[in-house]
Amino acid sequence: MQSSQIQSSRETLYFIISLLFSILIYIAAIVSVVGIAIALLVAAFIVYIQLMMLGSIRGNGVRIHQNQFPEIYARTQQLARDMGLAKTPDIFVVQSEGALNAFATRFLGRDMVVLYSEVFELAREQGQDELDFIIAHELAHVKRRHVWKNLLILPAGFIPFLSQAYSRSCEYTCDRHAAYMIQNPAAAKRALTLLGMGKGMYKEVNEDAYVQQIETESNAIVWLAEVLSTHPRIPKRVQAISQFAQTGERPYFPNTGKIIGGMAIITAVVGAIYIGSIVLLTTSGVLLGGLFANALDTSFSEGYEESLFDETLGETLLMTAAYNGDIAGIDQALAGGESMSDKDIDEADALMYAVYGQEPATVNYLLEQGADPNTSDASSTALVNAVYYGDREVAELLLEYGADPEQAGPDGMTIYDVYGNETIEEVLDELY
Repeated sequence: MQSSQIQSSRETLYFIISLLFSILIYIAAIVSVVGIAIALLVAAFIVYIQLMMLGSIRGNGVRIHQNQFPEIYARTQQLARDMGLAKTPDIFVVQSEGALNAFATRFLGRDMVVLYSEVFELAREQGQDELDFIIAHELAHVKRRHVWKNLLILPAGFIPFLSQAYSRSCEYTCDRHAAYMIQNPAAAKRALTLLGMGKGMYKEVNEDAYVQQIETESNAIVWLAEVLSTHPRIPKRVQAISQFAQTGERPYFPNTGKIIGGMAIITAVVGAIYIGSIVLLTTSGVLLGGLFANALDTSFSEGYEESLFDETLGETLLMTAAYNGDIAGIDQALAGGESMSDKDIDEADALMYAVYGQEPATVNYLLEQGADPNTSDASSTALVNAVYYGDREVAELLLEYGADPEQAGPDGMTIYDVYGNETIEEVLDELY
């Protein structure tokens, strides 16, 4: 498995096409008063539904952290660090009534990964690698900013098949990224198989026979169901992992002849029904209302699981420069009147951004300029974050400038709680 082959070859192409269509629709909405009103109405409706769903998850789901399934939390943190994420997303487990799924989203500017309880139980049933794959898959969505990108191209959902094609490409990319992180293609394929079979019997599924369904279960209806879906067929995802890992299995391909013939018949039937419906709707005077309702339904279905909040909301030029290690940019931002005490919606200031970016030189520079070594964001102190990231140099700099190792962050954790140590020396020995 090679890191250069992780990204789906079509992901960038579909994103660019979707972005171009979205820009055109945004422009059309801006120049039209009616268009702006409709766009605001749809956006408000989606925001409300999204907030209610995620608010319920955060209120009723079980959040994974240091004191709640700490071994899963530690593994998630390690995967996040290995994938280069600045912050580990909030992890919640929700009761799923037998469903097997997981998804990544954002809630008021914070990344979230939601695991269905049936998937989470794999950790208790000797399926740790499978669980790692599922978690890493969702972390890959966060790493590759798929949630934010889907918000940006939301209007492309009005273009038939386009947004779904982009979403399926993203799924292939995240499958490969997760398989690369766990370095266990067999477990990755088992994790995908359990989505189709369930956690009780998935290990008994004959992989080759399952993948062969790409060829045997190939007709116009199956093809249409897939192109209208945001996720590829599971057998195709399993086969894609084998091809990524170069395991040498025989590839299977859909029967294009059956698909084309079937689509010709479906098109003829649907066309006849559509023409008849147009005549009936026109004469009854309800055509316009029906089309408007269909447009709302389409927008809702495309945007339901995506956050509408910009992840950089509240981020200043000073914070951006600090995260990127741009000393000249820091000086320019300070000269322009920005303050090191300014905070974003997560209560993080410029020094916290430098800690997120693991930029020791920038951390040192900000501390020299008077930054508070005991600063914190909405979750943890700067020192605790440095320890989470395993960044010994940054941790030592913060301590040198007076960071209090006994100080607990908003989550109640000190540096001694991260690895269960009792002295500063023991904590630093854990870092690299």
